[in-house]
Amino acid sequence: MTGENAWQRDPALRRALARWLPEQRWFDGTGRPLASVAVLRVHAFHRTAARLGVLAVVATRDVSGADAGRCLLVLGVGAPHAPSPVPPLARTRDGRPVYGALADAELVDALVRRIAGHRPADGVRYVAEPPGVALPAAPLTVRPLGAEQSNTSVVLDERYILKIFRRPTEGASPDLVLHRLLRDAGSPHVPQLLGAIEEEGTGATLATLQTFLPDAEDGWSAALDSVRGSLGGGPDPAGGFTGAARRLGGVLADVHGTLAAAHENTPLGDGDCRQLSELFRERLSHAVGAVPQLAAYTDQLHSVFTEFVSLPGGRRPAQLTHGDLHLGQTLRTPRRWLLLDFEGEPQAGHEERIRLHSPMRDVAGMLRSFDYAAHHGLGSPDEDPAGHAAAERWVRCSQDAFLAGYTAVAGPRTPAESRLLRAYVLDKAVYEALYETRHRPSWAWIPLRSLVRGLR
Repeated sequence: MTGENAWQRDPALRRALARWLPEQRWFDGTGRPLASVAVLRVHAFHRTAARLGVLAVVATRDVSGADAGRCLLVLGVGAPHAPSPVPPLARTRDGRPVYGALADAELVDALVRRIAGHRPADGVRYVAEPPGVALPAAPLTVRPLGAEQSNTSVVLDERYILKIFRRPTEGASPDLVLHRLLRDAGSPHVPQLLGAIEEEGTGATLATLQTFLPDAEDGWSAALDSVRGSLGGGPDPAGGFTGAARRLGGVLADVHGTLAAAHENTPLGDGDCRQLSELFRERLSHAVGAVPQLAAYTDQLHSVFTEFVSLPGGRRPAQLTHGDLHLGQTLRTPRRWLLLDFEGEPQAGHEERIRLHSPMRDVAGMLRSFDYAAHHGLGSPDEDPAGHAAAERWVRCSQDAFLAGYTAVAGPRTPAESRLLRAYVLDKAVYEALYETRHRPSWAWIPLRSLVRGLR
């Protein structure tokens, strides 16, 4: 079972993958059990007598026959080289175990060294990004990053981070494209890009290698620490976060400016605004069916979702943006803020991810993230009025500081941009209300309460 044909012919492995994939946090699927897994492509990156390491792209279908998506697997075949036992997913016809290779330090080391060596193999480009990376001679230590999301990341030697793109799409990921643009423009606001893995036939991004910053804290954790200080009755209503929020706003504005200068933009015309307005209203209509509380605010929301269309001029062009910005997509070091993961919304298709948008979309995402940071640890408003009042003060101070920092770099918003920003914020709250109602009903009050405040 060393070639592509052998993998595709092995029904036992496909059945094992159909059982294993729904158990992985990064696998979305449809929520229904998988009926089939087809191995589309297999790329070998490591071969020894003891084991084989491969990148496998698979397509899945659920029991209803619906397409459950494609995903990238990093698999090992043979005896795992790991400090603790790695449970096999299946066994080959000759009895060798098949397992998740990211738990095998030797295979991860081999994958990263192929990137650093700029050594293509088996239809895959392993690219060392300028100016290259010099890895130590000793084997790299490997540990999982911990937070498993739509992708999987591992940390090597506490110096590098390898991110596996679990849902590769045809064409380069916006995350890689934007990191290269920002790198070439000399932006200091992203981690250093060290390498990438790209499929030759499709151009899909399979992985990136970046500098790991052990002294960095993710922005969500930093905000939660501040919220706890604020709720504890400290003198600063923003729990000492005001300056940090202002600096973060300035960083986002600088990144937007760099992307606007590095890539062609398009005017955000009346037709674009009408199309965006229609999208907002369609999403609202879809959400009302699952969130009946939204029905009382439909008329007001429709008004907000249409009023920015006819305002004259003053709109910045549509441009490359982050696309899914929130505090969890930022890092805070003792010296600066960094932005991460320029992939766009996890559920969006490739065309949507590469579409140009108003930079107000990113601003709105961060404003909503401040609201979540302040309130997600609280119960319903009736249970702790004082805590909610303190949380509201933290949100106002942090949002105001963030907007002030953004404006100081990007310039003041026009009336049209202010109306557009309000629409983006409320559309985001509608989306959140639908998501929470379906997945975390006890949190649905957070976006619903903020939506009511935003309509006053």
